[in-house]
Amino acid sequence: MKKISLYTLLLALSFWATGCSLETDPNSAIPTEDAFNKTQDVQNGMHGAYASLGDYRFLGNYVLSLADMASDISIADNSSGHFVAINLWNINVDTPELSDMWTKGYEVIDRCTRGINGAKALLANPTENALTAQDIVNLNSYVSQMYAMRSLTSFMLVNIYGLPYKAGTPNSQLGIVLVDLEPIPAYTNVLRSTVAQTYTQILKDIASAKTHLNSLTTSQKRAVNQYYLNEAAVYALEARVKLFMQDYPGAKTAAQAAIDKRASGNVSNADYVQMWSSTAITNEDIFTIVKSEADNLSSNSINTLYNSYGGFLSQFTLSKFGANDIRKGIIDGDHPAKFDGNGASEAVGNIPIFRKSEMYLIIAEASAQQTQIADAQNALFYTAKRNLDITSATALPDTKTALLSFIADERIREFFQEGHRMYDLRRTGAAATIAGTANYVLATFVYPIPANEINSGFGVEQNPNWSSTLP
Repeated sequence: MKKISLYTLLLALSFWATGCSLETDPNSAIPTEDAFNKTQDVQNGMHGAYASLGDYRFLGNYVLSLADMASDISIADNSSGHFVAINLWNINVDTPELSDMWTKGYEVIDRCTRGINGAKALLANPTENALTAQDIVNLNSYVSQMYAMRSLTSFMLVNIYGLPYKAGTPNSQLGIVLVDLEPIPAYTNVLRSTVAQTYTQILKDIASAKTHLNSLTTSQKRAVNQYYLNEAAVYALEARVKLFMQDYPGAKTAAQAAIDKRASGNVSNADYVQMWSSTAITNEDIFTIVKSEADNLSSNSINTLYNSYGGFLSQFTLSKFGANDIRKGIIDGDHPAKFDGNGASEAVGNIPIFRKSEMYLIIAEASAQQTQIADAQNALFYTAKRNLDITSATALPDTKTALLSFIADERIREFFQEGHRMYDLRRTGAAATIAGTANYVLATFVYPIPANEINSGFGVEQNPNWSSTLP
């Protein structure tokens, strides 16, 4: 499998303390059998995986921007050429963003798998490997983070290149190529799993992340901050995955666990508006990718897409905000300003992947789906009160149908520019106006596997008839 196997030949050793992009240098790579001789080697490998995860071709831009630009949230500027094909749905098997996300996603998965195996080999012989008590703590923490990272990556890939999971069905539609115990050797024939098998692997990796976390004390767990996949982030990931699986009790429980384990206070309205122009961790953050000046992103940042490249919010999106909604403070006309930088640099800032607001909205939706009206109202009020005209939970809708409709709109108000909308439309099966096509159901569409992967001849099967459901 060519595009996947390219990354089985290299191991990143670059440090990722600030979330900077990683360019793997073949000259600095070392053979895999010699790569993990000590705890520091595993940490270096984990940082390399984080760098790939936060790369602009994955969660640092493309995976998030796809969800807004391919839906009804954002509009690309035709003159810029950036995300225009995605926005207008003039896509094909050679669309660069689709190829880049596939490649970078499997780079993350490969690096995590190698790091996990390297750490486990060290942990299997602690005396022989001269591991200290702190080494054992660190290695278990690193393994937990890499399992969570691999799970998150697989989850995003299957929601781009596979049809949506549907509860109560076999979910035999094509998923992704799974990587479990071992990396895929170079030039190996592979098969795509089903969506059901993919979700089974995603949950298995989350369970493995928890297992390694559970070997740590509470203080050791809390030593991992919000720039990394900490304990709260593992539960946040589980909550999101289970929401997509329509496991509403499971989603609600995991989301509450994420909030409890984050154990941070509330966020004032002023802090909420100001948090977007800083790289400081706030009480809202569960897991965020930080972009510093050292990343040198230039044209590859999300901010550039919405600034010099002219992307803007649709009138549909703008119509969702009440006159006294404080979230309008991060919108200038039709310009979304979440990623405008810190004042000194446009490309510097945090890119939230999991926030407390999402957890409360998951609880609200899961509660509404189970007709637990008061629970839904109380959880929904956490974000809904950012519209200053909503002053109590009881002022919110009080029927299941009305609540679910409000929550869908609230997710637009809360997550514009953050990359949720396309995935929300696919998981709920809701209709929307997409690329000028009214009442289009995104759940019927799946993106194609990139041509260079298919043409490499290592067995990856194309999504059949993918173009027949284009809007």
